Amino acid sequence: MPRASVLLPVYNTAAFVLEAINSILAQTYSDFELIIIDDGSTDGSAFLISQIADPRVIKIFHSTNQGLVATLNEGLDKATGEYIVRMDSDDISTPERLAIQISFMDQNPLIDVCGAAFTSTSGGAMKVNPASHEEIKTWLLFHCCICHPATIIRNSMIHRLGIQYDSDYPHAEDYELWNRLAFQVQMANIPINLLYYRHHNGQVSNQHKAIQDTTARRIRQRQFSQMGLELSDEENRIMLDILEFKINAYDYNSYVKAVGFTNWVLDQNRKYLVYNQELLNMAFSRCISHVPY
Repeated sequence: MPRASVLLPVYNTAAFVLEAINSILAQTYSDFELIIIDDGSTDGSAFLISQIADPRVIKIFHSTNQGLVATLNEGLDKATGEYIVRMDSDDISTPERLAIQISFMDQNPLIDVCGAAFTSTSGGAMKVNPASHEEIKTWLLFHCCICHPATIIRNSMIHRLGIQYDSDYPHAEDYELWNRLAFQVQMANIPINLLYYRHHNGQVSNQHKAIQDTTARRIRQRQFSQMGLELSDEENRIMLDILEFKINAYDYNSYVKAVGFTNWVLDQNRKYLVYNQELLNMAFSRCISHVPY
């Protein structure tokens, strides 16, 4: 049994898929299986995958497109490694990614989910997400702060809790999963760049942004419900303005509404103790003040 199972779903990414695959096959840590599931690609991706001869590669081909959630859940079922490592077919893992993440998980047995910092393939600053579990749990109310293709997950946790991705949350299945797991397991982010994330017109966040935004709103509402809150359309707009750093301190009405909304949420959280009160207050303050973590 390999230490790690790298799960790589593919759908119509012929321009990038070999670079993604080779970044895994060239890892300094070699005790892994690479599960590549082509989900009915029509652009030649399947042919490129079929030519790979590395014995660590397990190739699965769908005759028709089944969707990302079904493909991911199939991969979870097939994975035999102690750890499950996620990878996307249009990104690039750094050569020491597996070595660093597996070492971290070995040294931190209470952590079940671990993400990492990443850099865009087009350049720019490294994106470092919150490191500790309580910070991650709090910021997940605002946005997805665990980079899905940069994660490593303990397989024993997947089986213990019967974890699967939920098809009811299209194009934000990872955001839903992290919010769900944040109340059941411990999570972390390593502040080391382990992935080069590619931006292009064909990715989900560009092709299905409207659906993704609607799904994210439903996920946030589920979290607000734990504090006894049901957000109106106006309150949702205020929350979006806050988390997107759109509050203008020089616009009195906008600022007062944002502060009032924040105090309302903080008062409810004080009653229900869903999130760490100090961290929740800090997150709202940073967003209103346009100070990213």
